[in-house]
Amino acid sequence: MRLFKKKKGSQARRDARRWLLQARKAALLGTFVALAGAGAFETWHDHALQKCGKWAAAEALTRSARAGFVVRDIVVTGRHNTPNATLLSSLGVHAGMPVFGVDIAAAEQSLLGVSWIKDATVSRRLPDTIVVALQERTPIALWQHGETISLINKDGVVLETHDLEKWQGLPLVVGEGAENNVAELLTTLHAVPSIESQLVAAVRVGDRRWDLRLKNGITVNLPGQDMELALSRLGEMQQKKNNLGRSIAGIDMRQPQRVMVTPAANDKTKTSI
Repeated sequence: MRLFKKKKGSQARRDARRWLLQARKAALLGTFVALAGAGAFETWHDHALQKCGKWAAAEALTRSARAGFVVRDIVVTGRHNTPNATLLSSLGVHAGMPVFGVDIAAAEQSLLGVSWIKDATVSRRLPDTIVVALQERTPIALWQHGETISLINKDGVVLETHDLEKWQGLPLVVGEGAENNVAELLTTLHAVPSIESQLVAAVRVGDRRWDLRLKNGITVNLPGQDMELALSRLGEMQQKKNNLGRSIAGIDMRQPQRVMVTPAANDKTKTSI
């Protein structure tokens, strides 16, 4: 993805640009006679510019910009959900600034402060391009804490708290510790597709176990231990008896030796399986 649009030119223009690039490099070599080339200048700028006086540093950037080494393009890979405006603001780069004036380390550190971004690498592609490679966090659930609903990833990192409409298909998790344990729950559920496909919400109880809310209104009480075994048993029961299709209100699986089924509101009798 390009943040700045580049216009395609004719072959003649491309040839001219190639010639101009060589001229610009030659101009820089003349200006910085102690350097071996543009690559050496880049290394010099990143690691030794602080040794020069402020005037010398400013003059060096000005001369490089006059030679044509200015930002005309930003190329980004790995961006899926990070807003463009947030990315540009955090990057701190704008069209026309000296390409050697971009603080690579500071730009990377700033990008890592964006909730969506897990890792970021920034580099220069001379003569006029900044390249940004992102690794974004993946949302897995909506987390309700108090009156706030947040989009979170597998580590419980809050990615967004506004404009969550596009994420309404994700399960909702509630309760103390829900954000830190939801990844384990969803991984376990993935092995039982007949239950996973019915999940609407999960409530963390006492930060030790889960209650599941399914699409048909049934509540499933999972145990604090051996959750995998309980879900596997529930999946087998669903295949054999279609319990989730019956008129029931809840399935209590907290006791390892039996399963308690609570009928719908018009039938108060509990039965065990």
